[in-house]
Amino acid sequence: MNAFRFDTIDSTNEAAKRMIDARQIHEPCYLTAREQTAGKGSHGRIWLSPRDAGLYLSVVDLPPDPDVKVTSAYTLAAGIACVEAIGEATGLDVMLKPINDLYVGRAKLGGILVEAVIQSGRVTALITGIGINVFYADRPLGKDAVRPICLQQLMPAPHVAQLDLAALEELLAERVLSWNVRVHQGHADDVRRVWQRHATGPDACADSPVSSRSASAEPHRPGGPPEPTPCRTAEPPSSTAAGSAGSASTTAGRR
Repeated sequence: MNAFRFDTIDSTNEAAKRMIDARQIHEPCYLTAREQTAGKGSHGRIWLSPRDAGLYLSVVDLPPDPDVKVTSAYTLAAGIACVEAIGEATGLDVMLKPINDLYVGRAKLGGILVEAVIQSGRVTALITGIGINVFYADRPLGKDAVRPICLQQLMPAPHVAQLDLAALEELLAERVLSWNVRVHQGHADDVRRVWQRHATGPDACADSPVSSRSASAEPHRPGGPPEPTPCRTAEPPSSTAAGSAGSASTTAGRR
């Protein structure tokens, strides 16, 4: 699967939209960045994305049927994918809080934001943004923010040092696309049942729509989207690193 790796970007979801507009994406792929300057959360909130402190990923899926109905089932599918991939890579038991938060215990590990790209009234792409807190970092939190947590706090230091973030990114992308197929094929009820096995708290996953956005009719800027650059796996900071890990708001989504 193709991967586009950026050093610093405003938002991997927004970068994916620009690449779709510029006709640079022709098959399922994923985008990652070491840092986001304008990471997105649900309802227009911000997802803080410090450099080399988290996993910032957007998976681009191209639905086989452009008339597909975009529902919350795709967000549920992404949640299941995250539980499976993180569990396989780390051994952690991640829970899902409606509708798109990733929790370990009572603390927030990450979040999901699914967006649809609409062109001429038809769905041309689904973008699944995933943010996961990996290392300690300085992330100023709002007064009502949920207590955050990161992988560095949850795993023994030797295991954190050996964690292959590039492999985790690819595994997440593969699982998201795999679960999306089940929704594409009309098995949304089965996806919901699996999601509920990993859910914590009341089930608030009624058929809320995935956010959508029409492709821009404006001409592209010269040169198109920013050029991807090689992205190295973040090195774990020392155990005395200051700050807390997590998003800057209580929003369920990210990116």
